Amino acid sequence: MDKLTGGVGAHRVRMAEGKRGVERTESERDAEVEDLRKRLMEREAELARFADQRHALETALEDLATHQEELRAQNEELRHARQINESLIQRYASLFDGAPIGYCIISNRRTIVSANRRAGWLFEAGANEIEHKPLHLFIHPASHAALSRHLDKVLAGGDATDEITVLGREGRELVCLVQSQPTTEMDAPASSCLTTFIDITQRKQAERALTDSELKFRNIFTLAPFGMMTLSKNGRLMETNEAARRMLGLSAHELRGMKYADLLAPDVTPTEARRLAEGQPRPGWVDVFERELRGRDDRRLLTRLTFAVMPSGDGKDVQGLVIIEDMTERRDLEARFQHAAKLTLLGEMSASLAHEISQPLNIIRLKAEGSLERLKRHGFDAERAEQGFAAIEEQVVRLFEVISYMQGLSRRDTGVVRPFSVSRAIASAVGLVDKQFRDDNIDLEIEDNLGDTQAIGRQHQLEQVLVNILRNARDALLSQEGIRLRNGEAARARVSASLEEDGDYLRVVISNNGPRVSQDVRLHMFDPFFTTKSGEQGTGLGLSISLAFINEMGGTILVENTDEGLAFHILLPRARQAIQPVAESEEEVAPAGPAPVVPGEATAGERPHVLVVDDEEVAAREIGAYLEAIGYRVTVALNGQQALEIHVTDPARAVITDLRMPERDGHWLIDRLRAGVRPVFIMIITGQAARSTKELDRLRQRADALLRKPASLRDIVRHLRGGVPHEHL
Repeated sequence: MDKLTGGVGAHRVRMAEGKRGVERTESERDAEVEDLRKRLMEREAELARFADQRHALETALEDLATHQEELRAQNEELRHARQINESLIQRYASLFDGAPIGYCIISNRRTIVSANRRAGWLFEAGANEIEHKPLHLFIHPASHAALSRHLDKVLAGGDATDEITVLGREGRELVCLVQSQPTTEMDAPASSCLTTFIDITQRKQAERALTDSELKFRNIFTLAPFGMMTLSKNGRLMETNEAARRMLGLSAHELRGMKYADLLAPDVTPTEARRLAEGQPRPGWVDVFERELRGRDDRRLLTRLTFAVMPSGDGKDVQGLVIIEDMTERRDLEARFQHAAKLTLLGEMSASLAHEISQPLNIIRLKAEGSLERLKRHGFDAERAEQGFAAIEEQVVRLFEVISYMQGLSRRDTGVVRPFSVSRAIASAVGLVDKQFRDDNIDLEIEDNLGDTQAIGRQHQLEQVLVNILRNARDALLSQEGIRLRNGEAARARVSASLEEDGDYLRVVISNNGPRVSQDVRLHMFDPFFTTKSGEQGTGLGLSISLAFINEMGGTILVENTDEGLAFHILLPRARQAIQPVAESEEEVAPAGPAPVVPGEATAGERPHVLVVDDEEVAAREIGAYLEAIGYRVTVALNGQQALEIHVTDPARAVITDLRMPERDGHWLIDRLRAGVRPVFIMIITGQAARSTKELDRLRQRADALLRKPASLRDIVRHLRGGVPHEHL
């Protein structure tokens, strides 16, 4: 630019000189102007190139500064990365050396290249004593073969895991889980491997202990003398032991997968299985209850079940464990025990029972002898004879009630509970002890507000409970302490019965004004063999058996000290059913079902044939004469064989038979009659006492009617007319 300015100035000087000195032509001037224009354009182009170069140089300087900044940042990052890398190396070196797992790098020559402190602890050696030593030196000889196979696999390029026993210098043996994989680090020897040693000695010990424990519990489950079974959450049987299979009479194959509810008796609700299925009980829930189980051929077992809920194998769900105790023999033993106590009570009451029997016998004898004497002296007086026979019948009924009670008390109560009259039980019990109380000057008061209200249970058992408590009250009132406490006051006992306010229970209270009892005695007075009497006066079983009886009926017994003395409260569930009380005395039993339909019934005017069978000919003839008098045709037989021969030639519509007879008894005759083609109405009249309620039920099932001796002619006719109807009778 400066050059251009200098040229223009010189040109102007020359022009001025030309004007003054030499005049040029116009064309020359134009040429010069054109030349100057070209030169100016060249100068301008050159100036533009210089400007581009300067811009490029400035841009290059800026890029250089940027690259320098980037290099400084990269250098900083590299320095920081080197620090991190060094830190990681130190950290991983610390982790390697301080790891709780033994680490070793093993060369292809099976020597230890390096090892951490944990490996040294496992091998019981320092690092300098381990490195460059064969690994087999630190392995138990029994594991050498396993280690060789392990390293062969790893050094060939694969991974391996084995359990190997490590042997320390001091003889310590440790079971280790050895895991190896080939190494690829640059500084590692060729074909080396990284091997870890994890001490699993305690785990193996725990596994062995667990195995031993599982074996022990498996043996307990399998060999237990009581039944055991496991249930799935949906209530199906998974496993059962031999005892359970033996109780039920079913094989393991039959039980597997069966529903728990199918093992229960039809009238039992499997609430525990339903709760298990609904997930209500938590693991650890245990309950004990009695259940009736059903085995092969509908065999029933009374059992005590312990039902427990425990976690399943996966721990995510629950399953049930059922322990079964067969209570059949125990219940039978308890029943025998209770029966023995009843017989003991019967023996203790023998004096009162003898009086109850001798009184009606005395009246019968006096009436009979008096009637005979009057017949001899004054002839027959119909009105007086009728009164005498009525009195004899009344005393026979009284005597029959006493005998029936004795037979009922001596019989084992094995039947089901049923509605019965509590008032009747109270009257029977009081009747048995009333004379003793009167003889001992003890006032016995009765307040019965129950009327026809019934309880659920067994009448004979309640009678025995009442007699036990009343006899205990009598003994307490007559004891030295009782006499001292009364201080001249009359001895009193009271029995009251009423319906509870809720209407669900009956309450019978037996109280007396004798001695009270201490708290310790109250806690133990219902325990077996506990008694405050001397060994000659009591066995300590009465109250224990009484409580068992009441508990079986669904009730309870409570004892309290009162202002006057002591009171026993008996609570029994009320019977809601409108069922007539069962005749516990077995005086009579209604026909088991509707009157049999006999083919070829007697036509109009024909008398029904009745066969009376009894080895007591007088009794048989008396029954036959009475039936003949009211329109029946009667044949008398003295044993079962004779009766069957008569029935074959002259079929009977009804057979009235005794059971115990010579030359074929009543059981034999009934079997033959039932096997015949034509049905026969069978009535049993027996004086044989049933030994248990089950035996009594079997007798009832064998006959259409069952009567106890001495039987009433009116009852015989009533049952006979119900079973063999005839329009002319």
